[in-house]
Amino acid sequence: MTSITPTGLAALEARIARDMDLMAYPAVPWVHPVTAPDGSRPLDCAVIGAGQYGLCVAAGLKREQVDNIGLFDSALAGQEGPWVTFARMAMLRTPKDLTGPDLGLPALSFRAFWEAQYGPESWNAMHRVPRRAWMAYLNWFRRVMALPVHNGWTLVSLEPEGDLLRLGFSAPEGERSLLARTVVMATGTTGGGGYTLDSALVAAVPPDRLRHANEVFDLSALAGARVGIQGAGAAAFDVAIAALGAGAASATVCIRRQALPLDNPRRWMETAGHLAHYVDLPDAMKWATIRHLRRIGQPPPQPTWDAAVAEPGFALAPGFPWDDVRWTGSEIRITSHGQARGFDQLVVATGFLSELDRRPEYAALAPRVLRWADRFTPPQGEHDERLARQPYLDRFGAFLPRDGADWVTRVLTITGNASLSLGPVAASISAMKYVAPRLVEGVKRRLFLDQQAEDWNALLTRDHAELRLPE
Repeated sequence: MTSITPTGLAALEARIARDMDLMAYPAVPWVHPVTAPDGSRPLDCAVIGAGQYGLCVAAGLKREQVDNIGLFDSALAGQEGPWVTFARMAMLRTPKDLTGPDLGLPALSFRAFWEAQYGPESWNAMHRVPRRAWMAYLNWFRRVMALPVHNGWTLVSLEPEGDLLRLGFSAPEGERSLLARTVVMATGTTGGGGYTLDSALVAAVPPDRLRHANEVFDLSALAGARVGIQGAGAAAFDVAIAALGAGAASATVCIRRQALPLDNPRRWMETAGHLAHYVDLPDAMKWATIRHLRRIGQPPPQPTWDAAVAEPGFALAPGFPWDDVRWTGSEIRITSHGQARGFDQLVVATGFLSELDRRPEYAALAPRVLRWADRFTPPQGEHDERLARQPYLDRFGAFLPRDGADWVTRVLTITGNASLSLGPVAASISAMKYVAPRLVEGVKRRLFLDQQAEDWNALLTRDHAELRLPE
């Protein structure tokens, strides 16, 4: 990227301000303030995670006159999400003309942000959005929308306190606690359970020779090494490309399947029908859809594949699950179906877990919410334990109570755990245009229903005169 032209962005920001003014109706404050028993005013919504989804939801709430909000992210400012930390792809995997964070305002889109700095010719020449440019856009979005982000705040507990939610944080100033009326969990794909390293791998391989693709690590440690990578998704190929770029002697992507998946119907599903209305499908169709997608897998994007195979040290090892892993004292020896390969370094790129029970912040909530196993029995032969453990969410992304614990409905989620209920790409940029507004509506709905008695009283007692006749 070339240097930013402040004049271009300044003009764009003036246009955004004008557009927001034109589209502000109804701009009347409507949320009644609530006072907690200790005399404090709880947040109307606490958004956990200030990545792309958290920023979009918070901006959407502000536009709907829900402005007593706070965003909390464990990362340092400018490092939220994967884009400048563990993500290693050169460009986003979605088409460049994606929309979502812009809230329907063309001037707030990535394309407008890019063209204001580099012009339409540069946009036309772009294949896909550069990864670091997307992070720059999110930083700009946060500033332009004046979002109240607290960085370095990690949510460690979430519990009911009367009609409110008590949130415990580990913050730069120490342990902090605050109250909120609603919470949106926008902690990304890792926020639904994180990732793990197989215990057998950990036991067999020295710690300095084993890494996970979602960790931040110094690629120079792979220089000169034979790198074995476990996983068939795009992240595995990203690691291979990055490792070879850092001087690795070789990078071998090992996959369980006999052949790399070629089809990706997720791209076909990126329509106004699927993205907006997957949530309205019957449970049996949702289950069948996600089961099918899991069964067929997902290939890396064409540009990622092309970049990998162009590297002289790249190799693909299909049909090579890591059945036995041993450290010989000089190399890591992996055996699969009687065949053995030797590596100096291993990187696991097997994706994310959807396990609420693994996350400490869900300790009070996880036992109280409905899971898919509670609401749906799949046909014989179609059981999937991982899917069965996913939370059964309403159309707004809110948790539903298993045992009458209605407080859980005040918590909404858009993490990897939402895929079965809300859609296979619900937590990605692709679906943000449709899913983020539903999260905003879910928060508004809860706040509105909370104050129905006060609104009824105001309807009956306030002076609503519009017409005044002369005396």
